Amino acid sequence: MRTDGSPGAARRGMALTLGLIALLASGCSSVDPGGDSSGPVVEATDLYTDQTPGPDDRSEEGWESLTLSPLGWLVPYVYEMLGPTPEQEVVIAQGSYALLRHCMAERGFKLFDAPPAAVPVVPRARGYDVRIGIMSGERARQTGYQLRKDDFGTGGDTGGAGLYPEWTREYEEALKGDGGCVFVSDDALAEGVVSTAGRLASEIDESSLAEAWASPAVESALVQWRSCMAEEGYAFTDPQEAYRSFRGFAVTTEFPEAGDSTAASTEIETAVRDAFCKAEIGFPRLWQQQLMEIRQAMVQENLPALQVYVAATAQWVANAQALIARYG
Repeated sequence: MRTDGSPGAARRGMALTLGLIALLASGCSSVDPGGDSSGPVVEATDLYTDQTPGPDDRSEEGWESLTLSPLGWLVPYVYEMLGPTPEQEVVIAQGSYALLRHCMAERGFKLFDAPPAAVPVVPRARGYDVRIGIMSGERARQTGYQLRKDDFGTGGDTGGAGLYPEWTREYEEALKGDGGCVFVSDDALAEGVVSTAGRLASEIDESSLAEAWASPAVESALVQWRSCMAEEGYAFTDPQEAYRSFRGFAVTTEFPEAGDSTAASTEIETAVRDAFCKAEIGFPRLWQQQLMEIRQAMVQENLPALQVYVAATAQWVANAQALIARYG
């Protein structure tokens, strides 16, 4: 995982790449880059506190009532807690998009994504979370554990899928392979940024995740989840083992369809049961509460060192404004 000074570096890995691409959601093609580039001074009490539990909804789609992070996950990464505001992310996304489009054109590709929205985008409920896997029974019945192109902001009403029917290996390599355009964009946005405490933020993300999995409340919930899965003959240790057994949540253009084949049918049946069992025990809400509590405590403990995100945000926005002026 890269830990340099770029906004994208704080979102690396499978989920983090998704976070960067998700910023390139469809919308209007222009934005006023002249807004305030200063970030707020973060107090411990300001750390993404909009996580007040609602009614204990244990229906199949009860996860939809949960508050999502700016990037659409159950719990925000440290970057989301302390980094740019949604309005500043619009400017950064515009700058990133301008350079991504230019870079991909130089490599012979037209970028799938439409220009970013000119206003902050409401997080999209994807029906899965990168830590606990599938939550939506409806989505499980459609694509099992697989990602869809619209998870990447592609194939929407803007015609991206019509221009590129397949997300090819060559396109993916040009976009986010070694030296790909995502890295080019990240480096340009990070120019002049001395430090973002990216390593510390990544360590907090990872250590809080491990602590949440090991917490008594989550361990107890996993016992219930395993019991629920076992009723239908499944013997997975945890939700991650379930989706990894089907290469779940990886980029693919081949989605399973019920009845299409034994493998496809098995995946869908497993994913549907997985989502049902999570809903039965209220696992998404419990997971959100546990991980959020642990992560907030770690951020508060390290807040002085993490305040450098504020200064970094100002530089990111300034760099993005320059990219918009040059390539926009």
